[in-house]
Amino acid sequence: MFLNQTTSAGDATHASDRRGLTRNSPHSVHFYEDDSLFLDSLGEFIGAALGAGSACVVIATDTHHNGLAHRLTALGLDLGLAADTNRYIALDAAELLTRFMVDGWPDETRFVQTIEPRLRQARSGSRKLTTPVVAFGEMVSVLCMQGLTEAALRLEQLWNELAKRHALSLRCAYPMELFSGTGGSDVFHRICAEHNAVIPAESYLKPEGASFPAGTELHLHSTPLHFALELRQKEIEQRRKVEDRLRATEEFAWAIAESSVDWITVLSLNGRVQYINPQGAEALAIDDVNKVLGQKWTDLWDETDRARAQSELAAAATGQVGSFQAECSSQLDQRRCWDVKITPARGIDGRVEQLIAVSRDITELRLAQTAAIHAEKLATAGRMAASIAHEINNPLEAVTNFIFLAQTSPGVPESVLRHLELADRELTRVAHIARQTLGFYRSTSASRWMPVAELVRDALMIYERRLRNKELSVEVAIDPELKVYGKDGELRQALLNLTANAIDACHSGGRIWIRAQRNRNWTNGAEQGIRFTLADNGTGMAPEVKSRVFAPFFTTKADVGTGIGLWVTKCLVEQRGGYVRFRSRQGDPSGTVMSFFLPEAHLRESDVQPQETDVAP
Repeated sequence: MFLNQTTSAGDATHASDRRGLTRNSPHSVHFYEDDSLFLDSLGEFIGAALGAGSACVVIATDTHHNGLAHRLTALGLDLGLAADTNRYIALDAAELLTRFMVDGWPDETRFVQTIEPRLRQARSGSRKLTTPVVAFGEMVSVLCMQGLTEAALRLEQLWNELAKRHALSLRCAYPMELFSGTGGSDVFHRICAEHNAVIPAESYLKPEGASFPAGTELHLHSTPLHFALELRQKEIEQRRKVEDRLRATEEFAWAIAESSVDWITVLSLNGRVQYINPQGAEALAIDDVNKVLGQKWTDLWDETDRARAQSELAAAATGQVGSFQAECSSQLDQRRCWDVKITPARGIDGRVEQLIAVSRDITELRLAQTAAIHAEKLATAGRMAASIAHEINNPLEAVTNFIFLAQTSPGVPESVLRHLELADRELTRVAHIARQTLGFYRSTSASRWMPVAELVRDALMIYERRLRNKELSVEVAIDPELKVYGKDGELRQALLNLTANAIDACHSGGRIWIRAQRNRNWTNGAEQGIRFTLADNGTGMAPEVKSRVFAPFFTTKADVGTGIGLWVTKCLVEQRGGYVRFRSRQGDPSGTVMSFFLPEAHLRESDVQPQETDVAP
């Protein structure tokens, strides 16, 4: 063999030193006769480098790429992961030559422009910036096979020049069959002179008379390879520890989200729902969370609040913190008020990758605030009540005196006396109302038994003119013997409020039904009392009106209404231990049914017989 005949590895090293190569950038050449043994050696070389954390650039033929990949995978290396992190860059030798060969000669500028970017890419993936990039190339061998020996030698020189600017560990390879012809010995020596290390062919390492080749490079370099494998094992253990810590952190964050009392939603940058915690699903009455995944988060809010929610989402996507308060309805049509904070979730590079919306239920707080506002309104009304009662007391007393004089005058017809008596009673009630305005002054009149039919008749007589003007018909179904125990002024006030509302709701020619009967409390089925029911076939109430019908100062009759009639009625009934119920609908047919129940502890259970209370509006 040529290596035996002329040049030793030491001679080649001295020759390479003369050509400017340095020991800091080793450039070795491997001569081989057996493809399989060559690939075993190359696999150990590249595998040791990858195991030690270096990055590798492999420029080879398809056959050698496949054989090398098979051996590296058998060593337990993940080539896919290494490629994704720029630690294993595989390039085709023939294709790469087409990029810088010009007329059968390597162009230096094109060579540098082709190879240097790959070296920088590998350098970015190396775990230690001080570790040389390991490169293996077969382009010189391909050129020799094409008969371009001088071009191959020039390419070796270009690699040496490149090694002066980059920290590299280079290796190339030639099959020995390339040097079997005439002039092969000279080419062999010139190639060795361009390298500072030579790996001889298998026959050079075979002991004389042995029928098997001497140990492969694995035997020659077992210590560094063993060290590299140990580093690989430590790397795997370290990665496992990191993965365990990441998993524990993820589980901790997951537990926080799952156990939070707030509604937590993870959103994409375009506002699509990616995750919603159990509390959020429960608050929105979502039986299957998968139904809302991928949907627009803003669609969960009321239409009037969506533009504001979208604006805050856009702010959070730019790195700010979005904040707003809004209402939304669950799938069971339950309304809740939320205080929402939208924070950006950043990745390792600091860019916003997701958005996290934390919504806190402030429904009770909002109700408390509303109650405080109402309380302030009522307190103001209470302060006004005293001055109102004082101002109207004197003219009321004068009118009462005039009525008394009229009643005691001789020759007054019976019908007129009846009207005077009714007027006197209503004036007395007005005086009580003045003192009891908005419930801030409790009536001191004593409770007594009162005929229900008489209370209803008096109420209808008060509104007789309004009933006649709208041509309304009234159907009354009340037992003449039915009596209720309570305070006269309070019961009259409740009936008058309900009757006035029914008249206002009815169109011309409409109908009103009034019933009163003994019954039991619907809420417990045991308590006995009297149920009053008043129905009309008027316009009915809209959904937003139903939700606020008993709120103080809320009215749909802005010109004539005060918004306290039904609220006062509800307060009067509940003070007696009763309750008020209603149902209403719009469309065809339309109408409203109002009813209130007053418990009567003085009635004997045997006197009370439950009756049907349905009234057709």
